[in-house]
Amino acid sequence: WVDLCEFSREQAVGATIKTLLHGPETNLEVAQSLVSRLVDVDTFDESEAVVVNYRSDCKKFRNHVRVGALRDEKSGNVTHLVGVFCKLRDDLNDEFYANV
Repeated sequence: WVDLCEFSREQAVGATIKTLLHGPETNLEVAQSLVSRLVDVDTFDESEAVVVNYRSDCKKFRNHVRVGALRDEKSGNVTHLVGVFCKLRDDLNDEFYANV
């Protein structure tokens, strides 16, 4: 987290992803779509998106976000969500990630 976004733990605790990472070129529709898929935990399995985010120094970066549900073996209920953030190379065009 610190290496990718350059926000310290102290800065991040209690803050939302939106207040930390969103900026002028962040596509809010893509971000909201990712979040809306998480809301229905009964049917949610995993979701991913590529979004433009901003570091603490206001420099933008492209971020591949993937979120998956961990379920209890017996009940099948979601117990945790696991998110993976991966900074993408800036020299790849958007068509490469169009189907993410």
